[in-house]
Amino acid sequence: MELIHFDIKKKYELGPIAIALGEFDGLHLAHQELIKKAINYSKENNMKSAVFSFFPHPDFVLNKRSNRGYITPIKVKAEKLESLGVDYFVLIPFTIEFAALSPISFINDYLKVFDIRKIVVGFDYKFGHRGSGNANLLSEHFNVEVVEKIELDHQKIGSNEIREFLLAGKMQSVYNMLGRYYNITGKVTTGNQVGRKLGIRTANIEIDEHYQVLRKGVYAVRVNFNGKVYNGVCNIGHNPTINYVSIPRLEVHILDFDQEIYDKEISVDFVYFLRDEEKFASVEEMIIQINQDIINTKEILEKNKWR
Repeated sequence: MELIHFDIKKKYELGPIAIALGEFDGLHLAHQELIKKAINYSKENNMKSAVFSFFPHPDFVLNKRSNRGYITPIKVKAEKLESLGVDYFVLIPFTIEFAALSPISFINDYLKVFDIRKIVVGFDYKFGHRGSGNANLLSEHFNVEVVEKIELDHQKIGSNEIREFLLAGKMQSVYNMLGRYYNITGKVTTGNQVGRKLGIRTANIEIDEHYQVLRKGVYAVRVNFNGKVYNGVCNIGHNPTINYVSIPRLEVHILDFDQEIYDKEISVDFVYFLRDEEKFASVEEMIIQINQDIINTKEILEKNKWR
């Protein structure tokens, strides 16, 4: 798959393409269904497929959300789109100036510069200044297919719904809508060595990407490292009992694991929310609770094999 950072000054010769058009932050099951329709059309008609999206997220540029995190950061999104079979991933820069464009300007200056034979969009897709453009306007210029609302248990599958689940710690609901665990990937860095002194080693994860925030607390997780999957207990929070930190930290205790992994990249799948973070009266109380978290994690991950 080729990643294209769109430049209005350039000319693009991609040949005939079928595209899926949208932000696709969640890249959830409904998004995947939409994208697969574009891929299938491209294969049936002997052309390439593409996903057209925007960066940064329009919500951030227009200050519609305070949190600037992504459910699926660009690097991860590109990997998943490639695995779906997309040929081109076209990223259009989203700026205040771009947001002020009329729908017709977007169509003429950003879409018609390509040989687009099919556009697939969601039922609620809007574009142009103040969202004044819609699928009906697109269909005046292109062959357009609209994917109707897709629901799970009578609830729309959508990125906003997934964000609410993440903030509530409802990780199975997140899994059901994404079709995968919510995942955070980062590099293991040297911490303050408190866990090692307590006999419970933890990996502190330095995160380069901007991820959607989760509910602070303790999670049962699966840790992917070097091609293997391990069970683990993850804490996201301020460490209120020992060495308080103002910026929430992500640290993982990997069960039955004794390798040195500093500066190595690990990937954490969030399976189940165990409890909120709390400040303990003593270190001894904290250790007792952590050991109970480990017991609970082993039981939960054995029972909840969703994949």
